[in-house]
Amino acid sequence: MSLPLLGPRARIRGRDLTRDPDLGHEVRRETVDETLPTAADLFVPSLPGVPNMADHPTHPLNLYAGELPSYPGENAGGGEGPTGKDALIFFMMAKARRSAGKQRVIFWFNGGPGCSSFDGSLMEVGPFRTVPASQTESGKTELKLVEGGWEEYATMVFIDQPPGTGFSYIPTNGYLHELDEASAHMVHFMTNFYKVFPELAGQETYLAGESFAGQYIPYFADALLKTTKLPKLNLKGIAIGNGWIDPLRQYPAYQEFAYKKELITKGSAAGKELDEEMERCNKSMAEYTDPLKTPINIDGCERLMGKVTKPFVKELNGKKVCMNVYDVRKTDAYPDCGMGWPPDLSDVYIFLRRPDVVEALHAHQTAVWTECSSRVGSELRNHRSPAAVHLLPGLLEAGLQVLMFVGAEDLICNNVGIENMIDVMTWSGDTGFGNATALPWSVNGTNAGEWTEVRNLTYAKLAEASHMAGFDVPHVTNDMIMRFMDVDLNLLPGETGGWSSKVGENERSAVRFGAIKEDSGLPLLKGGTGDWEAWYNAISAVVILCILGGIVGCYLYFRRRRLRRQGRVALGLPTQRDSEERVPLAAEDYEMQDSYPPRRDKGKGRALERDSEDSERGHGQNVFALEDDDEDGDDKRHA
Repeated sequence: MSLPLLGPRARIRGRDLTRDPDLGHEVRRETVDETLPTAADLFVPSLPGVPNMADHPTHPLNLYAGELPSYPGENAGGGEGPTGKDALIFFMMAKARRSAGKQRVIFWFNGGPGCSSFDGSLMEVGPFRTVPASQTESGKTELKLVEGGWEEYATMVFIDQPPGTGFSYIPTNGYLHELDEASAHMVHFMTNFYKVFPELAGQETYLAGESFAGQYIPYFADALLKTTKLPKLNLKGIAIGNGWIDPLRQYPAYQEFAYKKELITKGSAAGKELDEEMERCNKSMAEYTDPLKTPINIDGCERLMGKVTKPFVKELNGKKVCMNVYDVRKTDAYPDCGMGWPPDLSDVYIFLRRPDVVEALHAHQTAVWTECSSRVGSELRNHRSPAAVHLLPGLLEAGLQVLMFVGAEDLICNNVGIENMIDVMTWSGDTGFGNATALPWSVNGTNAGEWTEVRNLTYAKLAEASHMAGFDVPHVTNDMIMRFMDVDLNLLPGETGGWSSKVGENERSAVRFGAIKEDSGLPLLKGGTGDWEAWYNAISAVVILCILGGIVGCYLYFRRRRLRRQGRVALGLPTQRDSEERVPLAAEDYEMQDSYPPRRDKGKGRALERDSEDSERGHGQNVFALEDDDEDGDDKRHA
């Protein structure tokens, strides 16, 4: 059995063979010292479907991936006894493809807890999307490069944490239990990260993520502001999408959201059940008046969301279906209720379990990638970690820019809860939104949602978007992050610079005149010294592109006919899935394949095993149980 690819400078100190409960088989465990790999060791020149990425003619990409030690040492906050020892945090970094003034780096975290940030890199805000095996010449699942990723103008670092998540490593007796332990590991990981990539140390830095990252990110930001280990760190802001942050505002929001979205009618039988459950939740929440003692999950409120989803559990065309809790416009097969969504997830599983992909990414050769680790989620008990909302006022007053963005169609961490949280939060001498006005926001002439700015805080409500907004509307989330980071729009070349975007009366036009900076990447349409010359050049370029497009179209048409005769499908032809990347998902249901393990409890709650073995071990508690009609509690799914 091969050892992990840590690079020639990493030294193996010891080995042991143990049984991993998540993988179900014996795996070799290694311990490493702090000798780090070089950047060259971590470089990823190619991945299946995207060879020679750095030399790509229109979309050059410098990719790095691998593991770095995260255990900060004894008595350094990373865990007592065996907790946290020998941990390795996996990352994948896509360096910024273009320069628009200042250099920026974004560290991205998915939630769970215990969910891999390959969700972000392969389905949301990264440079890649998967291509099904049926559409590739190799007959295997591959990747393709797409526009709309945040790496266009910022270096993106996708993190699998806490240790044990995704491709990250932790010994079986070393899982973390508290958010302050996870914070200490993150600080030490970043210390090592900047040793390997010192050129990034002084760049404007942002932390971003979604869902349970609403807990991670405030804790990490607070720790980074306080540490003395990163003297060059230039932390500018944080961005949280559909985050679980404030249980005292977000639990009651299930009731309010359900009525506002007309999912349930007030006064109906379902409405009465919901109201009664809300009363029980209020009694439980009344116990928590001290923000420093308010837990992340409140047991007496965990059945609320189930009361919202219960009326949607029904038989449809001979199949039992339920609401997709991440996108209320959709239904899903019961009891998944969104656990197998987005539809790209099956191909992500297949791709990340290819041995050649694992090797190319410098991950553990014994690793079997799982989207969400039940063990990580259940071990992160957070008995001493109060809900992260108590940290936000201090972060804002310390000068950090804070972005809260929310897909308007998400139930599990919905916009009502985030708005109510902001409404009662006091910082910088005032409370809530104050006199700030929500401004209409559009991209390419299409409604993108609402945009509100107040005292270092930006709130963006994204129309036609779900819990994973970057999957539904990637170009909108790209526009959002550029505005939030105050990217100089006058310096934007390439496709993004050609989008029209408007917030209130602040508009940037799709066509600009005058010189545009040369840059690598997509061919640029350059204007002349006057309006007429610019229009002439632009129209000429469009005509040329149309002619070239016709030639390429004819070539692909005849090539596809030839490949069909050979019983194969040509790579790169337009598909329904391609359109799903650019527009909100269609309203129909998706039937997931059985070729990969179902998503385990992804969302704000813990990712728990449903089998009796975990229950006997006492790993965590049930959260967000989705109710069946008979309320017998025997067949529940957690989110």
